[in-house]
Amino acid sequence: MLNECPRRYVHSNVVGRGGWPGGPRSQNPRVARAWQLGNKRNQNDLMLRAVNDSVKEWISIQYRGEEWSEAHAKNEMTARIRNFLKENGGEIDDEIVNKLTGEGFRRLSALNRAPLLSQLNGNRVDEWMPLNRLEAHWVGNSRVYTVPDLIARIGEKWHLVRLSSQMWRRVPSEIQQLELGVMLNWAVEEPSLPNCVEKFVIHRIGWVNHRWLSWKQRGSNVWKDASQVMLAHDIKELQFIHMRNQESVDLDKVAANGTKNNCKNCGFRGECPSSAIANANYKLNPKQ
Repeated sequence: MLNECPRRYVHSNVVGRGGWPGGPRSQNPRVARAWQLGNKRNQNDLMLRAVNDSVKEWISIQYRGEEWSEAHAKNEMTARIRNFLKENGGEIDDEIVNKLTGEGFRRLSALNRAPLLSQLNGNRVDEWMPLNRLEAHWVGNSRVYTVPDLIARIGEKWHLVRLSSQMWRRVPSEIQQLELGVMLNWAVEEPSLPNCVEKFVIHRIGWVNHRWLSWKQRGSNVWKDASQVMLAHDIKELQFIHMRNQESVDLDKVAANGTKNNCKNCGFRGECPSSAIANANYKLNPKQ
């Protein structure tokens, strides 16, 4: 989130820190509102969260060698979407739930045709294991999240996979490639894996235009070092941001990435002067 839009990150994680219901700063109206808006998601985003959880479950079932049930998986996704809508304070309408479930389940049911994922239990892959990308990896005194979604060995190469339930294009941007490269830092420091970056291949597998597509690139020291520099820079920025006075931070002075892709899922778009969505609505409705 920091690279996508620093202002959104500061608003949600600095101003809104501790603002959840019953949180230590929830009695402060500004903090509580910042937390609430930071956790606000539109229906499509909630559907993608349900897809993410369902994909993890699909991978776990494949790893255990169990049979995947389409009917059970669809029921589970429907329940997740209902729960997310409820948590988000939205209306739980059966028509909306069915629509979101249908859109999400198309992604899930196509996993058996996805690059690499469809070959996990075949003869090509020698061994593989799902991992928890939310497991913290320590860099100095800072917790970062660099663990892949899964790892697979094919011959002498180790494949580090990052999954995405929605991508706008197959080839990641330069910033996204640097973010993917931090998995190399995790891999070479993992005692059970080779400490040579050339032994690794980075994959990004995601849903683009009605199908799962893959981008991959072999690891290199140049890529690893560049990703490490970016990570160190981000950690330094985060430490600086969190040290500043949370009450007096001027959000208008924090950089914002006002693009439609970033703004449409942001709870602050209605009040952010840099919002691409808000600006477009203003131009369409200048009297409002």
